[in-house]
Parts: sequence; structure tokens; C-alpha cells
Amino acid sequence: MSKDKLPKLFDGSVDELTRPTRQKVQKNRALKEEKMQKTLYITRDMNRKLIELYAEEGRRQSIIVEDAVNLYYYLKKAMGEKKFGELMSAVKREDPEFLREYLIKLRL
Repeated sequence: MSKDKLPKLFDGSVDELTRPTRQKVQKNRALKEEKMQKTLYITRDMNRKLIELYAEEGRRQSIIVEDAVNLYYYLKKAMGEKKFGELMSAVKREDPEFLREYLIKLRL
């Protein structure tokens, strides 16, 4: 057998045995860089609305939040700042009938 095929024997200290190898450390760093924050701080009212949506949709809250963020993002891109601001002020009134009428007017 050649020397290249023989496994390398440990020639370090006990401390090196207990420390993670460089590959593990690099892998952990890569995972930490990819990990995104998943904590979402919301009001109790928003939590109630999420629970209501969850009950109606039968989906996970995280998917509902992702859909809401996508909707918000693309509406803002498509409508522009001014129109989007008007829409958000209509939404903040928390009146479904008023919002329905507002959206009907937007189509014209």
C-alpha cells in the first residue's frame, strides 16, 4: 500500500480533539448566513386577524403572512406611492364595505 492511501494518525493535543473541525465550523457559518429571522412581532388585533384567516383558509400562519407581504409589495410596485398610500388609508379604516366601494372606483 502506498503512503497516500493510509489514514493520517492524530498527532495533536487533546484540545484539538474536542474542538470542531474547520469544515464543521465553515458549514455552521454558512448556515448562519442563510438563516433568516422568523420572529414577527405583531399586535393582539393583528394576531386575532391572523387566527381568523388561519381558520378560514386552513393554512399555516407563515404562508398567510408571506402572501400578505407579497400582495403589499406588488401592489405598491404596481400602483405607485400616491395611489398605494390612498389604498392603505382606505384599508386602515377597517371597513370592508368602504374598501369594496373604493376598489370598485379604482377599476374605472
